Amino acid sequence: MPSGKQVLLHLLKKYSLTFQEEHALQEVSEDLRVALLLHGSTPPEMWYNVENIEWGSKRNDENEIETQGLKIKNKNIMLSELFEQMTWDDEKVPSRVSEFFPNITTEEYKSASHIMWLILKSIEYSDWLAKVENMGKMDFEQLEKLLVSYRKKMKLFRENPNKFLGKEK
Repeated sequence: MPSGKQVLLHLLKKYSLTFQEEHALQEVSEDLRVALLLHGSTPPEMWYNVENIEWGSKRNDENEIETQGLKIKNKNIMLSELFEQMTWDDEKVPSRVSEFFPNITTEEYKSASHIMWLILKSIEYSDWLAKVENMGKMDFEQLEKLLVSYRKKMKLFRENPNKFLGKEK
């Protein structure tokens, strides 16, 4: 039997890499609610939490679908957008965070927030990325080349960040 995490990751991958027709969104939402329950456990508040989200379409000003993903149910608010606004103030670490993690720096908080936002964005279907995502098909030989290449770049970056980024005079 798969774990709740496995179910959730499987469905997020499946739905974030292919466009879902309007008539399928209710069923997709229900699948994801079930997966979130399986992964997040089922205390009473979790049932309300999953009921307040859905897999839906984000429309632009011309009413064209630009993104699909987890969003507030019946609203044009993607979870990634909500999170981005919650963490936008980059002047300081929120007091609740700094009280719980007194050693975290502003730079570390900003880095962590940005990575969390990227993870939320990665589980959304985006029309403009669909061409390169190839409906989830992966060329594993190319993947390995890409990983090797970027490991080398990370090494060069760590050795001299300013030189690597072209900031050294």
